[in-house]
Amino acid sequence: MVGMSSGNGNSTQEREKVKVSPLAGDSEGRESSRSGFDGNGYVLALDTSTASLAVALLQGGRVVAEKHTIVERNHSIHLMPHLQELLASRGIRPNDLTAVVAGQGPGSYTGVRIAVTVAKTFAWSLGIPAAAVSSLEALALGGRTALLADEGGGGTDGAVRWFVPLMNARRGQAFTAVYASAGNEPADELLGAEDISGASSSDNTGSRWARLQPDGIRLVADFTRHIGDDMAGAEAAGTTGGQSAGDGGTVVVPSGFAKPQEIVFVGETSFFEETIGQAAAELSIPVRVLPYDLTAAEVGLLGLPRLKRGETIDKYTFVPNYTQLTEAEVNLMAKAKS
Repeated sequence: MVGMSSGNGNSTQEREKVKVSPLAGDSEGRESSRSGFDGNGYVLALDTSTASLAVALLQGGRVVAEKHTIVERNHSIHLMPHLQELLASRGIRPNDLTAVVAGQGPGSYTGVRIAVTVAKTFAWSLGIPAAAVSSLEALALGGRTALLADEGGGGTDGAVRWFVPLMNARRGQAFTAVYASAGNEPADELLGAEDISGASSSDNTGSRWARLQPDGIRLVADFTRHIGDDMAGAEAAGTTGGQSAGDGGTVVVPSGFAKPQEIVFVGETSFFEETIGQAAAELSIPVRVLPYDLTAAEVGLLGLPRLKRGETIDKYTFVPNYTQLTEAEVNLMAKAKS
């Protein structure tokens, strides 16, 4: 056993925040491009897949305003007032937006639909492009940002960390995945490195940020064992990368992420403290636990490269990543088979 440490993430008693950064060239005198993505324009980002209602505004690749509040099951009531407050903080109107990005889940079955529906409505009514990103990836990336902020951005430049985002799915299950980062640069630079690498966006694997295990719903106790297998296989393969048969099939760990300095469980970790503790006792590297509320800043940052590449969603047919069927759908399918 190496040990397990805990961090504060962004889960504080003051659960609501509004951050506004001054930036020249607001909506006055700016022309919006409706024919394609305007990289210098305002991009709206939102996510409602967890108890955190998260919205953010980006311009020129930077987060200029954001807000997130814990609202549990009341996203549909509070989302539009939050968006109005966010836009008012910059003195802009919906017509000033040039793109929108939504967290597509997985997560709360009802919650994920709210953000996606609002994003599609903005895109359709304003004639602007829309993109969707993994809410789990945004959670992992946000946890990384919080971890580096706690450490003052210090550490080894090439530090490799594996991030395991957790959203409670009840009955010992979680919506989860495994992401990895190499280095301590800010998130926008990290994702820029991914974009420059020319890697295919289909597996989110780049030179500094990668998805090692796909998003899914899993029993956390079993999944933590698979993570240990993945790490052992990668270390055994050394600099060539490793393979292991995880629950999502054969997992190939790129060589640049093969030897993590630590594994970070981030998100709704309080539901899985005992399981994580058992995993920490069996793993040969440090394990960190980081409670963290999902924010939309990372949703926006992840969406920017997609928008630049023209990887937009269909405003009419796109559906969220539900991951699992509702109980009613399961019962209906069982009835149909009988």
